[in-house]
Amino acid sequence: MKNIKIKGGNQFERRIAERTVEWCSKRLCISRLKNLTISVIIKSELDDCYGYCEKIDDTNRSFKIAVENKQSLRNFVMTLVHEMVHVKQYARSEWLMDGEPESWGVQEILTDELWKDNVL
Repeated sequence: MKNIKIKGGNQFERRIAERTVEWCSKRLCISRLKNLTISVIIKSELDDCYGYCEKIDDTNRSFKIAVENKQSLRNFVMTLVHEMVHVKQYARSEWLMDGEPESWGVQEILTDELWKDNVL
């Protein structure tokens, strides 16, 4: 996917984030959506969470994901996977209620798949 922007963190974290977002985009069938842009910001501290996803505009094609890097590698990746499920929910107009049950339900399964696929 061409429209991924990664900021913050160190080189290793940026590479992990890019590979995770690319894999999730394909696995969640959103990589072919036109004009999809995902910006990931890696921070050392977030308020009361390890990550979040927000729409940038009303087109459901531009998103910002923030992820905290002060967690284990697996949890860092799982947080990105969780937030990418939210991107899919927004982009495909599948957001129900607060969107969390679907993300919580698949984040570990998808993270395990990502590892088995030797993405990292």
